[in-house]
Formats: sequence, C-alpha cells, structure tokens
Amino acid sequence: MSIGTADNITFVEGRIDVGTPLAVPVVKAAKREIDDAGIVILDAPPGTSCPVVATVAGCDYVLLVTEPTPFGLHDLKLAVELVRELKISCGVVINRADIGTGEVEEYCRREQIPVHMHIPFDRRFAETIAYGGLLVETFPSWRPKFHLLWQQVQEGVKA
Repeated sequence: MSIGTADNITFVEGRIDVGTPLAVPVVKAAKREIDDAGIVILDAPPGTSCPVVATVAGCDYVLLVTEPTPFGLHDLKLAVELVRELKISCGVVINRADIGTGEVEEYCRREQIPVHMHIPFDRRFAETIAYGGLLVETFPSWRPKFHLLWQQVQEGVKA
C-alpha cells in the first residue's frame, strides 16, 4: 500500500502482482485508508469482476468509461447492470468517441444514462497519459471540459 499527498490531495494506491488472485483484499485495504469526510475518487479495473464490485460498493456515483465499439457497448451494458443492482447512479464518458457508430449514445439515451464527455481518438492524448502527464496540463483547452465533467458528476451525486 502506498499513500502520498500532493496539492492537498491524498493518493492511496494498492498494488498486486500480475496474476495474483487477491485483488479484493487490496481494494478493501485501500478503502480503509480513505477519509470519508472529503471527496473520494476511486479507479477500478474495467469490467464487472469482483475487484470492480469491491471498488464501487458504497460509492455515491460511478463514472463508466467506455469506447464506441461492440465490445465497449457489451461491457458497458454489464457495468450498468452492476451499478443498478447496487443502486448506484452512473454516467458515461466515451473515450475514442470519434471511431464508433453511435450505438453507445443510443443505448445511453434509451437507458436514460447521461453521457458527460466525449474524448476523441488522439494519439497525443495516449502519449501524454503513457508518460504520466495530465491532459489538462498538456492540452489546456480541455481544462474547462473536465471542470464541466466534475460539475456533472457532483450533480449526479446529489440526484
């Protein structure tokens, strides 16, 4: 378990070795380190596996990130089913949004799930993230978009 602070933000990271089937205890240990008095953002692996369930259990809102592909839509449907079963509100961010057919947006409309952001496919975005950079620093024009996303998530928590 690693815990650090930067700019008044506390970061808790739990790591396991690849192939180790003990992710849920690591997630639970990381969640025990959280101060519930403030805003908490948790990052879960993709899918609907046990570590995902352990991560989102008890959350006020889940932001589902998907891609507009048949596999992305399939996994999104499973994730929506999971968060609804847990009675957690959710919204969607569509990554690589310009490569798809619109089926993800149509599904979200039908299911009344807000789509908070569309992120286009851009190799520079992937490179920035791969090198540990922040999109809002490398691409300042995205700062207001992420600010709006944050506002929408906060509204979703209150709903």
